[in-house]
Parts: sequence; structure tokens; C-alpha cells
Amino acid sequence: MVDLAPFVEYCEFGGDRVYLLLAIARSKENENPGGADAPAIRKVVESEADLERKTAELAHATTRFEERFRLYLTVNARDALDATFALRRSMDDWIEARLHGDEGVRAKFKRVDSEFKSALQSDGCRDETNFLFDLDDATAADRDQLRSQLDGHTTVSLVRETPNGYHLVTEPFDYNRLETDVAYELKTDGLVFVSYLGE
Repeated sequence: MVDLAPFVEYCEFGGDRVYLLLAIARSKENENPGGADAPAIRKVVESEADLERKTAELAHATTRFEERFRLYLTVNARDALDATFALRRSMDDWIEARLHGDEGVRAKFKRVDSEFKSALQSDGCRDETNFLFDLDDATAADRDQLRSQLDGHTTVSLVRETPNGYHLVTEPFDYNRLETDVAYELKTDGLVFVSYLGE
């Protein structure tokens, strides 16, 4: 059972704000991950009540595969209305390409749902600009040190242990002023680790 309580507290729904939950089979944990063909399944989360249901749907969907899956949530909420207009612009381009003889765009019309999720996940459709500090091969002391230093600059909204370290999610700030000895990778629109699925 996945503990979703921290994410219920973290996520802010309302209006056209949604999040994406992603089940991803990472090559680090799978012998034959299939590269670009590795399974990745996305679900749109529209409300707090949706979190548990969509997580259960992803857990069920991953049972069809032999791979081990990680569950992630988009750090930033997405704007579903912006994604709708982005998809409509793309579809106009597909129609024009099709009229000019491009047969390759036919496949896009068969996977509109997937194309909408891709539009949602794009930078242009994020509804906020939270930061994700990704600490690989880090200790709890590293996490605590970085969190203490971040507290002097911003609000730390979420801290998650990952298979390789920690994720710290913060509100946006001028990260050029941050001085720390802790090694991290900063992502301005990343995915925060939720849990493994099927365990």
C-alpha cells in the first residue's frame, strides 16, 4: 500500500490544476528494460480523491509487465486548459501535414490521449515553478544539511527518500545565492519519487 498522505498535503487542486502520476520501469532495476520502449504509464490526477484511485490503477496496470516500476508525481501542477489549447495547435499541424502527404501523422490521431498527457507534461503547461533538489548517494546528514541551508532561502514543501538518496521540493527562489557543500542536481520541472509499485 502506497502512503499518499504527504502528497495529499502537498498537492493543490482547483480550477484547471492537475498533476501527472507516472509509473516508470527504470533501467537501473530491470535487466531488459527495452530502452525507449520501456513501459511508462501516465495518469492525470484531477483531485485529492483521484490520487488513491489513480495510484491503484497504475499498480494494477503494471502487473501486466515483468519490470519493476517506480511511481512518480510531477513536482509542478499542470494547467489542463493550456494543455488542451497546446494539443489543438498540434492537431492543426497534424492535419496540415496530412494534407501535404505526411502519412506519419496518422498514428498521432490514434493516440490523442497520450498526446494530451505529453502536452500536460511539457514546460509550457506547468501551473507553478517549484524546484526539485535531487540528492543521489546522499546520507540523511546530507539531506538535513541541505534542508537547513534551503530554509534560509525558501520554503521546503516536501522531502522524500528515494532509492538512491533524497528529493527535496521547494518553492522557487534565487538558487544562485545558495551556498552548500552538498552535491545535488536542481530540476525546475522534475518528478518526485512516490514509491515502488507492486510491493
